[in-house]
Amino acid sequence: MIFEELGTIASIIVLISFLCKSERKIRIVNIVGALLFVVYGAINGSFSVWFLNGALILIHLYKLLKNEK
Repeated sequence: MIFEELGTIASIIVLISFLCKSERKIRIVNIVGALLFVVYGAINGSFSVWFLNGALILIHLYKLLKNEK
């Protein structure tokens, strides 16, 4: 199924984000993975998946914007 591959790709991207050295890069790469998880959760009707990852995106964006000041 294409949906399972999307979830797998999202997982790999999130995992890769933790290999990054700078906090900024970790957050940016993690946002990409979380966005894919939001799509994955929405397609599969999994509220907990898209809600958690949507919240993580907001937190990452907040922290990125806060650190730029």
